[in-house]
Amino acid sequence: MRSGQEIKEKEVGSVKGSGSMSVKLHENVRVQTSLLLRDLLKEVVESRWRISKDSYSLTLLRLLESPNITVLIPQEIRVCGERKYIDMALGKEVVFDFKSEEREFDEAERDAKSKYWQVVSKAKFFITTTWKKWRIYKVTESGLSLLEECDEHKAREFLRTQIIPQLRELKVPPLPQNVESLYKLDHEESLTRLRKIFEAVKEDLRVKPLYEAYKETMKMLYGKVSKGSEDFFVDLFIRHTYMQMTVLASLASALGIVEDLENVCSGAFLKIDIALPYLNWWKVTLYDKSLKDELKKVLESIVGRAKLVDWSLGAEDVFRMLYEFLIEPKTRRRIGEYYTPLWLVEMIINEFDVKGKVVLDPFCGSGTFLVEVFHRKVDLGEGPEEALSEVVGFDVNPLAVAVARAELVMAYWRRAGKAPDSPPHVYHIDTLAMWFGGPLLPAPSLRALMDKAVAYLQAQLSFNQNFARSKLKASDILASLRALEKSLTYSMRFAYSECKVDVKCLERKLLTYLEEELKGVEDSFVQSFLKHFKEASLASVVANIIVSHGGNDVWATVLTSIYATVLMTKFRSDIIVTNPPWIPLTKYKAPYAKEINKYMLTRIKSKIYKKAGNVLKGADVAAAALGKSVGLAIEGVAYIMNREQLFYHKSPMRAGIVATYLILKEALRDASAEVKLIDFDFDVFQHGVYPAVVIVKKTQGGR
Repeated sequence: MRSGQEIKEKEVGSVKGSGSMSVKLHENVRVQTSLLLRDLLKEVVESRWRISKDSYSLTLLRLLESPNITVLIPQEIRVCGERKYIDMALGKEVVFDFKSEEREFDEAERDAKSKYWQVVSKAKFFITTTWKKWRIYKVTESGLSLLEECDEHKAREFLRTQIIPQLRELKVPPLPQNVESLYKLDHEESLTRLRKIFEAVKEDLRVKPLYEAYKETMKMLYGKVSKGSEDFFVDLFIRHTYMQMTVLASLASALGIVEDLENVCSGAFLKIDIALPYLNWWKVTLYDKSLKDELKKVLESIVGRAKLVDWSLGAEDVFRMLYEFLIEPKTRRRIGEYYTPLWLVEMIINEFDVKGKVVLDPFCGSGTFLVEVFHRKVDLGEGPEEALSEVVGFDVNPLAVAVARAELVMAYWRRAGKAPDSPPHVYHIDTLAMWFGGPLLPAPSLRALMDKAVAYLQAQLSFNQNFARSKLKASDILASLRALEKSLTYSMRFAYSECKVDVKCLERKLLTYLEEELKGVEDSFVQSFLKHFKEASLASVVANIIVSHGGNDVWATVLTSIYATVLMTKFRSDIIVTNPPWIPLTKYKAPYAKEINKYMLTRIKSKIYKKAGNVLKGADVAAAALGKSVGLAIEGVAYIMNREQLFYHKSPMRAGIVATYLILKEALRDASAEVKLIDFDFDVFQHGVYPAVVIVKKTQGGR
């Protein structure tokens, strides 16, 4: 076992001399032991497979045959948040400590009973070895009892006959590469099945509107697609559907929830919504006998794999890795989906005091910033519930919203030991459309609802003096939105469970349950919403939406997102941190692209009138988003951008840099601020485009 500092030194190659030799020997022991355990585990699993012929054993066997030796054997496990690490484990029953020399065995025993006892005490066996020599201990309530001191041959036999047969279950540690290996097994077969199912129902009026709404969103993101565009969007739709199913099944497994396959893969097992309805289209096939068996095979494969993962070991960024192997890099890069490494996220968060602050990521993707801010808040003394209520994310991609919500629920569970009672503040919002006057969502079936919601909120903001002039903070509005979504989710779930696709019954029950949920909420906005819900006959609108989409009842997030879109343009977050889309302005084809051009051109012309058009041609959409964010954030903003749009010290000034500078200068015209630029002279994202970071901190008398 080693300290975090020793691991860091090994990783960056700074250990020299005799220390370097020690680390090399240590790693040789790790590799030899891991290979030994893999061989022994294969023997056990092969034996189980011959007897049971179950899919669980078959999947494990195939994983063990892969070159990834850590797949069932977690390495360097952190001890209860401290900078101390256990070398390796086998399930939850065995803890290993690797040493370079036999004379270090006594030290290993002392450390196991002191430094690492929080983990060791939960195991059955503790083993320390130099490979040639082994000490095997039984873990007791009072300490360690030596069972065997032997060479590697006898140790192998002891492991095979005495220890491995005692393993209660074999689970995959939730490391990103392990989950990728697990889900890569035959995933194309599941995708093919899903595609076949979709082709059979794509003209169904319960499915077609969902796909068309999804496709319109993706067309806006990806722009023109060359020959075979329909096939491109269908393939993306199927892959996103598979990904959402996988995320939801993983979350259910992590939370220890046992439900039927449909509920697990649709998200119906939680009190809060994670999924968005567009990717739950497959639920209509549950009533089609000719398709149900094919769907069942897909669901069984996904849920079975999720159960193979030992989520109790914690999981960071697992879903992001899954997304990256399912969606080709070329496809992701077309819309500037550059996922942010954790070290860069931590570096940016370190620039701000986030305790007690509302932090927004307006382009949240899979939620990396949101999760790290949540953990930082808890580390600074906030309770998990308070921390969850103060992180906010928007994204136009429905899958990203589901993934970010799942990641936050997982983070909350790790900190609180249970799932949250209220939903995370991650909303399906096209942030650029919200800021630059575009349509809320490209979903025709929701148009009537959206029109009523927008008209109601605009009236509230314009004419209700108490509401418009009160000193409501973003946190107050967020509390109202959480109460609304929680109540809407509850009302839809219970109404649908009683009424199924009976419109009149749904309408009646929706209103009844919503009134029950909100009657005790002392919040003027929430009570105003309830009045609006009745007067605008929204129960009838929502009931028809549920029925017209075949009983797809996960609409609460979509509905709340509509209200959030209007409200969050008026109420400001304390801090905004994000990695926005990196898309040249000339290639951005959204319906409101002209408004972004107009916004930027006006600000550029105010500084350099004659060459404003040339400067605009080199600008990026991210620069417009930066300008809006600086105006909306109360305390500060951090943006990761293409360095050629922000800061590139080895080349002449470029048009994009000039555009960003002028937008930033105009945004800070009436404010004092400190501005920091951080340039990275290496390929952080490993896609060929170097980034830079701009950090703006508003001050009294700044610069």
